[in-house]
Amino acid sequence: MAQALTPMDALAGRLAELIALLETAGEHYWRRWMTRALARIDDHQLAGVSGVLAAYGGEDTFSDLELSPELAGQEPHRHQARNARLAELRTEIFELANTVATGTAGWQDG
Repeated sequence: MAQALTPMDALAGRLAELIALLETAGEHYWRRWMTRALARIDDHQLAGVSGVLAAYGGEDTFSDLELSPELAGQEPHRHQARNARLAELRTEIFELANTVATGTAGWQDG
């Protein structure tokens, strides 16, 4: 019987998927941001989860990101699919990060 993923494991997995998507789209700023957060999460540091949550909210944040806007006119289906997947991952990651942040036993600050 397979063991269920913890929210921390699920968060790390979704971040890895997001990082791959960002790399494919050529989005370097947010890829670096999420790569740093994932490294801290892999080291069991709460700062990684805080880093993920800090990317959301406000103007010009991860919440506002549109991938490959140049594709909108040239390849609209590809543009739509890429951004739909981004929206799914963005929502899942936010929810998982909040879940982890509210149940932080065993995490280190820093």
